Amino acid sequence: MKLKKKIAILSMSSLLLAGVITSVSAYVYISGTKYQTVTHKDIPNYGGVHYDTYYGSKKATTEQFGTVMKTHGDAALGNFGGIITSSKTVKSEIIGLPLNAPNVASEYGCTKGTVYFSIVGSSHIEPSNKCDVIMKFSADNLKPK
Repeated sequence: MKLKKKIAILSMSSLLLAGVITSVSAYVYISGTKYQTVTHKDIPNYGGVHYDTYYGSKKATTEQFGTVMKTHGDAALGNFGGIITSSKTVKSEIIGLPLNAPNVASEYGCTKGTVYFSIVGSSHIEPSNKCDVIMKFSADNLKPK
């Protein structure tokens, strides 16, 4: 009887540990052929930036262009955005984010199959530090031709 209890406890502990390990992931990504949506909260004022390294876009082409588009923004003076690596290295030009208009940014050495993330910044004269941005981005060019 003691052996069965020990085996049962060990089995339950193993299942619990396996569940915890598989539920923790470093990031979530989708293919660069679709937009990834991400919310950047409390973007710092006066040219400050906010990084997101959880929601990624996996580059599907070898073309050196990515797409960024703001769908919501609180900043009075607009925002700027681009593509970064998981280590927060900027991999595209940082461009203006007009509302609901896809913009194409030139990339710097992005490679097919790599997951990229997003960065959003405020204007250098933006006084508010409580601005939020919801943006869509892709490591590939999704702007209609």
